[in-house]
Amino acid sequence: MYPVLEFSNFYKFTTLTDPQATGNRWLARARALSLRGTLLLATEGANISVAGEPAKVDAFTRELVAELKIEPGSVKRMPVTEMPFQRMLLKVKPEIVTTGWQANLEKNAGSFIAPDEFHRLAADPDVVLVDTRNVYETRVGSFRNAMLLPLEGFRQLPDYLPELEKHKDKKKIITFCTGGIRCEKAVPMLKDAGFDNVYQLEGGILAYLEKYPDGHWDGECFVFDERCTVTSDLKRGSYQLCEKCGQPYRDGACVSCSG
Repeated sequence: MYPVLEFSNFYKFTTLTDPQATGNRWLARARALSLRGTLLLATEGANISVAGEPAKVDAFTRELVAELKIEPGSVKRMPVTEMPFQRMLLKVKPEIVTTGWQANLEKNAGSFIAPDEFHRLAADPDVVLVDTRNVYETRVGSFRNAMLLPLEGFRQLPDYLPELEKHKDKKKIITFCTGGIRCEKAVPMLKDAGFDNVYQLEGGILAYLEKYPDGHWDGECFVFDERCTVTSDLKRGSYQLCEKCGQPYRDGACVSCSG
């Protein structure tokens, strides 16, 4: 059992001319602070998740938020009662969100819907909520009445445009994912496909649950660390990672294999 710890997650789409060198510098700093987590970098930006003693997480987060010019309100931070990561890792990849399309991120302007407005709109029958996460994530929980796409991977999203076409006449189509990062690539792709009324939940599911633990969410939320899932009040959930496939497992059954 660890003492009181803190978890911090944030991302930024921005040009990193040498993600390996930048990542090595951040990794050294994180390890000097005895943090654990994952630094995911690409030339298109960075996605950072760390955990450790609150003061050290705070110092690291402040440094990177300033360097990346991130709005402090975009950072997700929460206390955790156990360390959610085994080690401190650096991953440098071609993309921080793997897709099969080029996303013009400038088209995201004006598409963000804050949790307060999302909470109000979620019950509107003329609003369609679209879950852009993988099927193993949606099986453990999602927003009530959301449209669940059977995605085996995010890059499959364009394959389901015909399903989304049925809702083009709706007042709003609001996409959502865990922390918001996938939707920043989904919305420009949908706009290029002719969707003029498409939006995204700012900060993702976690930002919503932080404000509305008793809101429109049903089930638990999959997270990409050792916790596996969190409840609607952002405490560790009831699932664990299946030893066979690495996906959510509970009560003798895995969401993807027979467990």
